[in-house]
Amino acid sequence: MDLQQLADRIAIRELAERYTMGVTCRDWVAVGSCYHEHAHWCAPLAGMDFKGHAAIVGGIRASVEANPFQLQMQHAHVIDSLTADRATARSILHEVLKRTPDEPGSSILGIYNDVVTKADGVWKFESRRFDIHLMDATGLQGQIMVDYASLLRPPVNA
Repeated sequence: MDLQQLADRIAIRELAERYTMGVTCRDWVAVGSCYHEHAHWCAPLAGMDFKGHAAIVGGIRASVEANPFQLQMQHAHVIDSLTADRATARSILHEVLKRTPDEPGSSILGIYNDVVTKADGVWKFESRRFDIHLMDATGLQGQIMVDYASLLRPPVNA
């Protein structure tokens, strides 16, 4: 593996991590920066299918902001194929959420199947398909402690 392939693999992993952090922190500019203009995002078992940059950002934003709490954790990122300007990758996603402050919450486990392409030297998602493997709506107890608005503010130096 040469240095360019290594740099590309790191950039592709960071892309997936930036998306996950963007969704968790409700940073829609960061989420949008992850997608090409004509990208496609779908989660068939959830009945979600968005085509185009604006539809993806708007659809994910509406879905996430409907919940007072939502957190994503990405695991086991694997790049299956890689050329100079195209890659396929998979990663496991664990998502926990509460639809209302008083309900027990849900936990979702699944796999993202991605096509990532490089344009103007930048890797972005061309397509993402989230396949749900397990959805558990029986319990996520606890008090919501996050203030999403504060996550987008610069840190305060002590």
